[in-house]
Amino acid sequence: MIRVQVPLPPPTYETQVRAPGQAFLTANPAPTRADWQQHRYWRHIHSDLYEQVHGICSYCASFTPRRRSPASVDHTSIDHFVPKSRNSALAYEWSNFRLCRARLNNRKADFEDVLDPYMIQDGWFRLSFTTFALSPDPTLPEERQQEIRNSIARLELNNDDSYVNERARVVYSYADSKLPFAELTKRYPFIAAELASQDFDLVHLPQFKLALANPRLRGALIRQGWMV
Repeated sequence: MIRVQVPLPPPTYETQVRAPGQAFLTANPAPTRADWQQHRYWRHIHSDLYEQVHGICSYCASFTPRRRSPASVDHTSIDHFVPKSRNSALAYEWSNFRLCRARLNNRKADFEDVLDPYMIQDGWFRLSFTTFALSPDPTLPEERQQEIRNSIARLELNNDDSYVNERARVVYSYADSKLPFAELTKRYPFIAAELASQDFDLVHLPQFKLALANPRLRGALIRQGWMV
């Protein structure tokens, strides 16, 4: 995760989302799950939020297609950072919306142990270029490190092979000169930040180049899902 700049609400937000949402809550102060499903006004600003954050999931910091497709890892959805079940008054507030992958939205659910991407600081989450797992920066206070571990565990960012493999493929594509750094920065800003902060080109790139030059190792990486 990296810090996400708070986007501005679109011109249609007040009339299409907040006003009808507030009216609904006034008439239904204790909505049921079925009630929420029938009053999902936030869907009207999904595309606007998507465009403002350039399709980058707030929780995995990777580009994600707007809609589901057979070729996509996932698609985006609107997460309520403070769950509707915890505070219904925030259900239609722009400040409570986070663009995220649908799979991560489902995992976060009504839990409140995931850090807010609008509030975290860059460098709190670190990426291993050996295992491609995420971990807290070891210089942080232990309490903050535990919050980061909780976020990683709740979202299964290290336990879901598709996410680990995705990070590996991005790094290997960069090392193989198939993904320019400028494009990587646009689509995978967290990984780009880690490449820069860990001085990847000097410290790690030579080893990656050696692996890629070995046909046997390259084949193993492809079979593992770390290359295409």
